[in-house]
Amino acid sequence: MTAAGPVEVVTARTAAELERLRTRWERVPWEREEAELDYLLARVRLRPEAIAPLGVLVCRDGEPLSGLAGRVEERRLPARLGYLAVVAPRLRLLHVVQGGIVGTAAIEALRPLLGEVDAVVFPPLPVDSDLARAAAALASPLRRQPFVAAGARRVLALPASYEEFLASRSRKVRFGLRYDAKKLLAALGPDLRTDVVREPAQLETLVRDLDAVARLAYQRALGGGFTDTLEQRELLRLALERGWARVFLLRHRGRPIAYWLCSVYRGTMLLRQTGFDPGYAHLRVGIFLLTQAIGLAIADPAIEVIDFGQGDAAYKRQLSSESWLEREVVVFAPTWRGLRANAARAPVLGAARLARRALDAASLTDRVRVGWRSRARR
Repeated sequence: MTAAGPVEVVTARTAAELERLRTRWERVPWEREEAELDYLLARVRLRPEAIAPLGVLVCRDGEPLSGLAGRVEERRLPARLGYLAVVAPRLRLLHVVQGGIVGTAAIEALRPLLGEVDAVVFPPLPVDSDLARAAAALASPLRRQPFVAAGARRVLALPASYEEFLASRSRKVRFGLRYDAKKLLAALGPDLRTDVVREPAQLETLVRDLDAVARLAYQRALGGGFTDTLEQRELLRLALERGWARVFLLRHRGRPIAYWLCSVYRGTMLLRQTGFDPGYAHLRVGIFLLTQAIGLAIADPAIEVIDFGQGDAAYKRQLSSESWLEREVVVFAPTWRGLRANAARAPVLGAARLARRALDAASLTDRVRVGWRSRARR
């Protein structure tokens, strides 16, 4: 029996170096499409603040065991109080791709890069997981982002039918979904239609429809939602070409009034962006379209799980089947800009955490969140 060879860590920091790793890169079981090589390189190319891509592969006998994908870029790192960015220092960041981490050895390979950037920003990682501990171990406690509360990540394991999904909800939720759907259909009736867009040939019409809704939605005022930029357009084109995108559009008399833009990768449909025409808010068109998307996902053999993303909105609690806690990890390098940014952001993050605890204790979090969003629509 031949003994296994030593572990080899390969780091690529240019597009050419990553291309040379393509064969091995494509054998890594990435969790998100952002870690796919073409997506990673396209995003770096399309972002004016991007400096370089980053790829790490941990291999044995030439076979990849795990990996990590990311990009180095000059960008702001905001500290928010609610939706308001109070402090936003501009830093040289190593931004690790969401879902690209599949091993602690790949995280440790980032240690030599801490002298070249001001901070390493990891995606939300499961609390007390090996990955979270490995990320935090890159620096001393004084160089880690403090006061970051853990947030829920909620998912729905899809049942065999939509009827089974409804039966798994509480009586109150079932009644609410049926009541809202009945009210919506009574008001808009046969003039309502749900479209699913997944073909590259539909890109131009899709972008126009998404932007028409997004410019009216509160998400854009808060810096989120879809925007017709070169980056979002080209990444959406790539996702449609590779089968990574599902876009659900609700139309009234042919005009789009709500959307959910989702990605589909390795059996998981991730809810990425949403928006709705506030003129239809009283009819809860966003939630109605989401239930339509759940039904269509159940019928789609490529989808096994719906990932609602991080956050604890009421609809996520009502529609998910399981959850866990995650926390964003930011490690600051021993540079003047990095240490100064950490010191400036800490008071804001501390105040935000105390405010959130007080709101949660008083059961006012959802009410305050709705108030912020209502102001954003004005």
